[in-house]
Amino acid sequence: MRCLRVGLWLITCSILAAPIIGESLPTESFTFLTKSLGFTSAELATVDAGAILVDLPKTPEIREVAAVAIARIDVPPDFFLEKFRDIATFKKNKNVLQIGKFGNPPTLADLAGLTVDPADIESLKQCRVKSCDFKLSAKFIEKFRTEVDWTSPSYSDRAKQLVHQMLLEQLQDYLKGGNAALVKYDDKASALGLADEMRSLLKPTPYMLGYTPRFQKHLEEFPVNATADATDFEDFVYWSKEEFGMKPVITITHVTIHRHGPAGSNVTIASKGIYASHYFESSLGLTSLVGKAGSSTRYVVYVNRSRTDALRGMFGGMKRSLIGGRLREGAKKNMEIMRAKLEAQYAD
Repeated sequence: MRCLRVGLWLITCSILAAPIIGESLPTESFTFLTKSLGFTSAELATVDAGAILVDLPKTPEIREVAAVAIARIDVPPDFFLEKFRDIATFKKNKNVLQIGKFGNPPTLADLAGLTVDPADIESLKQCRVKSCDFKLSAKFIEKFRTEVDWTSPSYSDRAKQLVHQMLLEQLQDYLKGGNAALVKYDDKASALGLADEMRSLLKPTPYMLGYTPRFQKHLEEFPVNATADATDFEDFVYWSKEEFGMKPVITITHVTIHRHGPAGSNVTIASKGIYASHYFESSLGLTSLVGKAGSSTRYVVYVNRSRTDALRGMFGGMKRSLIGGRLREGAKKNMEIMRAKLEAQYAD
């Protein structure tokens, strides 16, 4: 059951889009969806009638699950981005327990609304390097062991403060040093470097629409590229605590928005997972909002790539097949909710 819920959560953050046969969809997008993802013209034609298409592309990494969803949405790019920038409202649903946007520069005050569940506090109490039920670096595993008085009646408050400090420090390191400064998890027998994981995830795949070399360069070289010749890129970072599997997951996500095409009519949004407290080893989401200039019709094409420790081990293949069906159901449901909410807000 945990793995089924894992699959659902992987897609919850997703929004994806498709084509109107040749009329409102740019030719290159239509070609991508038919040639690279294998959708037929007949399938894509149903999107204009309100259908939502979902596919689960094959991935080269056993720990990785990828999903693609496509839907028509009748809101202009500026309106879509206005709502998306308010990420706390945009992502609001029953699975998002808490969420907040970091300021520039980020501070501990940005994390004031984040709580740490009692079960996680007790896990942190038991944490040791290579044996911890919370994704941490060796540095912070030792800090929790030595800087929290676990015999004190107020140990829970101190542990929460240290979680906030850990999240802020890791974000500050990333904003200063980019992907190379991402955390190395030392909670399991084998250490996992997030920098290496992200380097691998950022390599282009056949199912990533709008992923140009310039966009890839920005994601790879941030923050260096964010300050030079990058006026058409916009970046922000948010944290969230979301219901997932048997325990909620605390995450930090770096969002990059890129306007391109005629008069900035197309939008590509990347969501880099730069920390997760449980399950996720790395993740990358790519949302493309496309349509022909002058047309009010837009299509959202969303791709999510997530690597999870739930798919490690001898039962990984079985877990993947169980997750697949739930992924499709969850992707369709969340797309329906997103579209209905945005179109209703635009109509008002």
